[in-house]
Amino acid sequence: MTHRDIIDSWPSLKVFSDDIGVAYGTAKAMRRRGSVPAIYWDTMIAKAASRHIVGVSYKSLAVSIPRPFKRGSTA
Repeated sequence: MTHRDIIDSWPSLKVFSDDIGVAYGTAKAMRRRGSVPAIYWDTMIAKAASRHIVGVSYKSLAVSIPRPFKRGSTA
């Protein structure tokens, strides 16, 4: 599961942005980048739990952090 998948678990992007306390455009940029800064994780986890959205945890957020592409990498 990616950060984008997690964001898309919310009923809408507007609800997600309201839940974590950011402007809609900021939430849209997070979804586009596929990355939610760690400063929002506590709130995301709490709001996901209150909405019964499963699979949102520190572990799921940490393992789904986008990794930068390295040239010459074979992985």
